[in-house]
Amino acid sequence: MKLQTLHYFVTLAESRSISEAAQKLYIAQPSLSKSLQLLEKELGVSLFLRTDAGISLTPEGKRILPEARQILEYYRGWKQMGRGTPLQKLDIYVHYSFPDFILPKAILQTRKRHPELAINYSVSMTPDRYISRSIQTPVVALLLCYGREGLDRCTQLQGNPPLKLMEGDYCCLVNAQSPLARLEAVTPEMLTDFYLVLPDNEIPLNNPFSTADIIAVTPPERIIYVESATNVIDLVCQDPEAYAISYYPALKRYPGVQRGELVPIPFQNRTVADILALSYAQQAYEEHPAVRELVQSVENQARQFLQRHGGEAFSPAGRGAV
Repeated sequence: MKLQTLHYFVTLAESRSISEAAQKLYIAQPSLSKSLQLLEKELGVSLFLRTDAGISLTPEGKRILPEARQILEYYRGWKQMGRGTPLQKLDIYVHYSFPDFILPKAILQTRKRHPELAINYSVSMTPDRYISRSIQTPVVALLLCYGREGLDRCTQLQGNPPLKLMEGDYCCLVNAQSPLARLEAVTPEMLTDFYLVLPDNEIPLNNPFSTADIIAVTPPERIIYVESATNVIDLVCQDPEAYAISYYPALKRYPGVQRGELVPIPFQNRTVADILALSYAQQAYEEHPAVRELVQSVENQARQFLQRHGGEAFSPAGRGAV
């Protein structure tokens, strides 16, 4: 039995499908399936139940999973003994739309487990600029990738694919009392009589549909800059003539959305989704427990968020419809 095969087994057990696990491992799906079939043959037990709905662990697989994780942890610990200086610093960059989303809790957990580690947390409009392959000075970045092309670009920069957390799109977020709230979809031209609220020093988003498209047709006197994304949401909650540009489904974290005081409306003619992803160097993940724990914590929180709030796609055909 190879340690790599155990790694494949654990990764699949922590994924929702074989295709998702193959993407995380950066290998072809048939190769992953064959490796796991050989492992099952070697052990003489079935590890996964395979149905049309997906995969799940068998009782034998559930028994083996914690032991497999422990073996991998032992191996990483043995390797770490010869690495020299332990990790001293971890740089984290987050897209400016998500300063309060997922990462703060994961960072707190990491600080508690690794008090000696200096964690630098920065909000950036372009976190992809800081992607690094460094092992000793690793970077973790929470960013948006515009469809498959964006994922491929991030993979090329990082050397391994990012962790896909959720798929969605930017939409128009309005007060429930706004006339816009009754619409199924909007265009930038339909928003010119309303007030666009933006975080201070906003720059256009790097995809074919961007804030710049709206700014271009919005009278300057109807653009309001406030200090932060939180202030943007607060102002839209208070004023039916104001609106914001916000990412779905992460916008479901706002209490105003949960209470029905804020309504998300899709933009017309949007065909490619923005993917919220976490970028990190795979080798740094394997060698540094702090990086590994942070990434796993973010992944778990994203999964829990989607389970609580729903992760369905957002389209003009129906808000929240697939």
